[in-house]
Formats: sequence, C-alpha cells, structure tokens
Amino acid sequence: MGPRSVSRLGTADILQASLCVALTGAALIVFAGHERLLVALPYIAYAVLAFASPRAASVALIPIGLLVPMVLELGFGGDLVYVELTAAAVTGCVIVLAVAVGARALLGGLRPTVEHLPIAALAVIVLAGYFAPPVAVAAQFSLRYAGGRHFPGLVVCLLMLAVVVMVRPRPVVVVHAFVWSAVAVALFALACGYQSGERLRTLTYLSTCLGVVDGPAVVACLALARTRRAVRWLVPAAVCLACVVASESRSGVLAVVVGAVFVLVTGRPPVVRLAVLAAPALVAVASVSWGVGFGELLTPWRNEASIISSDVQRWEVLDFSLRLIVEHPLRGVGYGNLVQLIDYAPRSGERSGAHNDYLRVAAENGIPALVLLLVILLRGVRPRRAGDAGVVRAVVVSSMAWIGTDLMLPHPAWSSYLWVCLACLLAMRTHRGESPAAVECREPRGSPAGRPVNRSSLSVPAAAVE
Repeated sequence: MGPRSVSRLGTADILQASLCVALTGAALIVFAGHERLLVALPYIAYAVLAFASPRAASVALIPIGLLVPMVLELGFGGDLVYVELTAAAVTGCVIVLAVAVGARALLGGLRPTVEHLPIAALAVIVLAGYFAPPVAVAAQFSLRYAGGRHFPGLVVCLLMLAVVVMVRPRPVVVVHAFVWSAVAVALFALACGYQSGERLRTLTYLSTCLGVVDGPAVVACLALARTRRAVRWLVPAAVCLACVVASESRSGVLAVVVGAVFVLVTGRPPVVRLAVLAAPALVAVASVSWGVGFGELLTPWRNEASIISSDVQRWEVLDFSLRLIVEHPLRGVGYGNLVQLIDYAPRSGERSGAHNDYLRVAAENGIPALVLLLVILLRGVRPRRAGDAGVVRAVVVSSMAWIGTDLMLPHPAWSSYLWVCLACLLAMRTHRGESPAAVECREPRGSPAGRPVNRSSLSVPAAAVE
C-alpha cells in the first residue's frame, strides 16, 4: 500500500473535520446577533461530529484552535477579549470530545493506555496547585497578589492530550490539518495584519503567536518535502517562513532552526550529523565572540532597541522564576500565580508571564511537574518514526524549542496542534511491533471492513524521515 492509498484512508476524516470547521465558522458569522444560537450551534455541530467520528473530531481541534481567532476577527467587532474567547471555544470542544470518548470507553470501544499515567499524574499535580492556598510570598506582593484564579489552561490541554491519545488520529491527517491551517493563518496575517513596532500582527494573532504557529509549520513542510520527495511542499513552507520573518518572533525562528536541523540529521550517517550540527554551533560561537547576542543572531533584521528591551525583561523574569523554584521546589507557588507575581513585580516595562513554559511549570507546580512534562514529551519523540509519523515527530521537536522561550503552552487554542501531534506519537507507542504505516492504515474497530490489514503489502518509502 503506497502513500496514495494511505492518503485515501484519511480522506473521510479530512472531509468531516473540514465540514465541522466550516459549520462552526458559518454559525459564528451568520448568528452574530443571536447570542444563544451563537454559543449553541457550533457546539451542537461539533458534538455531532464527536459522537459520530471521535477521530475526525480530535483532528478538527487543530483548525478550530488556529482558525477560530480569524473567524472572530472577521465576523465580530467591538472591544472583545479574543484570547479568552478562543480559549473558551477550544475548551468547550475539548469537553464535548471528552464526553463522546468517555461514552465510547464505557461501552468498551476505547480504553486508556499506559501513556495516560504520566498525563494523569501531571494533571493531578496541576489541579492540586490550582485549588491549594497560595504559598507565602514577599511582602511587596501581598496586596496585589491576592487576586482571582487564573484560567487552568494546562489542565484543558492535558485533557485534550489524554482524549486524543485514546482515539489514535492518523499522522497523515494530523499533518495536513496543521500545515494548511498554519498556511491560512500566515496568509491572513500577511494580507490583513498591521505593523506594531515594526512587527507583523493582527487583532487576534500577536507577533509571538504567528511565530509559534508558523515556525513549526515550516518544519513540517520541509519534512514533507524530504519524506515524499516533493518540491511543491516548499511553497507553503515559504509562505509560513515569510510570516515568521515579518513577525520578528525569535521563538518562531528558533523553532524553524531547531526543526530544520532535526529534519536534516534524522536518518543520516553519524559523519553527516556531526557536520550539520557543527555548522550552526560554529556560527553561534563566532557571533558571540564578535559581540553579537543570541537574540540578534536569530532576528538580525529586528530593531536593536526592541531586542535589548526584551532581553532585559526576559533576564529579570528568568531570575525571578528561578528564585521561586529554589524557594518552593516541590509544590511551587500554585498554578497561575507566577503570572500574577511577574505582572506585579517591580521592574521596567511590561512582561506578562515567564516566557519560558518549562520554568513556569516548575515554578507554579514544582519540579516533579516539570519532570512529568519532560517525560511525556520525551516519550513522544524518543522512538524513531517514518513517513508522516516522522513529520509529526519533527513538529513536536520544533515546538519543544519555543516552549523554552514563550508562554503559549497552556493556551488550548495556540498550542492545540502541539498536543494533538504529541498524542498521535504517544498513541503509536502502544503498537511497537508494527510499522508506522500499519498503525496509520489500521481500520478502526467496528469498521465495515471488519478484516485485519495485510501488513505484508505495506511499505515505507526509503527516504522517509525516521
């Protein structure tokens, strides 16, 4: 069974997911003046999809998370908090999907795996920190620190991860859903965006959001070009790269560099790997020796004053976060409290969040939570994968770079593609004895075919990304 047959198997999922997104977008625009219908209809459409085809509904979380902000910006005006609206929209879809998958699990159609253990453990730690009383902090924070609770976005993302692992989405469908959603975001930003401090952004897509979304999309297109030996994938890669460059997002550029190097070295002989890895290392060392900072090296076209201001604030936040980790290594300061502490800390300029989600997890929930997060990520990317599964793996590796320089990990919309891709890889770990193509092509339980796939006819392209 060749790549064309594999693509045909995912056609139904793609059509169902596209129909769901189209219905959601149409409902948001047509019923803009009817708040009750506005809230109910998209979720009704998604609920029908979730109960009819949970696998297609899980893939639909990617375009919903990435494209709903665009729908909100085009169909609505006024003073709206787009970040909260997009998070609420994806959260509602995740809950609906969890109910549908839970119902199938009760009927015996789906069951959890060993991969759910670290996910559940991390969710328990985060919820414990969320509901526990805040720890004692310095006196200068005591008055403004006692605010409302922060939205538990990381819990929603972990629920998304756990649910999608159970339904086992096909890598080919996940890759296409992510790439074309990211291309749509890039085209929208380039056509309708504006310059804010010489950086491209829109009302709903901040500059850093564009980098976080389109940076890994560039890597996905490069991996597809190598895997399928198809130069045409460089066209969407160029569109996404143009958006990353215009946004001047260092997180996005870092994700592109890390992901591109990973795609180039995967499956290569050791000598080639060393040569490819040595090139960027030598450039970085030479730049530092010449007095060029890391931020200037990633985005030399960005305004120098903007880079210096951002670096000063980032180092202040980094130092503050590390001190909190040292003071509260086991339980942290409580979920969402680090953001409030940083916002109210005496410093120059505004910087919301830690801009390093690894440190944020450790500072808010303790070092054990960070260890569990790393275990989940490493279990996803550790086995070598071929074909479209290798492309999904490259997306996750690329995203692990921006996690250390940004704050989008707990946002259910902006990071939806990462959690779905990670779930796709974790689900494949339960089928180690089979080739990635066999896992990708397996007929779902209860399908009309009702017969096992003849694995002897399956083949993996020789140039596949491992």
